[in-house]
Amino acid sequence: MHWTKKDIENLKLSNNFHETVNKSNVLSNKHLINGKISKEKETIKTLLWVLKREGVVQNYVEELEFSEERKFRFDWALPYAKIAIEYEGLFSKKSGHTTPSGYTQDCEKYNIAQMEGWKVLRYTALNYKNLEKDLKKMLIL
Repeated sequence: MHWTKKDIENLKLSNNFHETVNKSNVLSNKHLINGKISKEKETIKTLLWVLKREGVVQNYVEELEFSEERKFRFDWALPYAKIAIEYEGLFSKKSGHTTPSGYTQDCEKYNIAQMEGWKVLRYTALNYKNLEKDLKKMLIL
């Protein structure tokens, strides 16, 4: 199913959506832009909630610390399927992803994840709308 902006807005108006999202996942300040979550990250979070409600996704965890080797965290993860979802904030004014040390740290994180059996889906502001299609392709064979 393709979700329109109106569908997502209707879901946001329901009490269940706000209750579920607010109780389940708290974002740290580094994910906030002017005190608000970015539009793309909010859309990903909403989509995961919808996919869980539809039964496509069993469960998801936000900010999952996945490795004993380093204290790296995934933005979101489906631990039962070892699928991680990362939003790369490349277009924000203060993006650590584009500095040499930030990019190197991301490479280390993704290499460790792969060695530990994780599949990492990476998205930016230009391709985050592919998440639904990509997850369904991976989870519904």
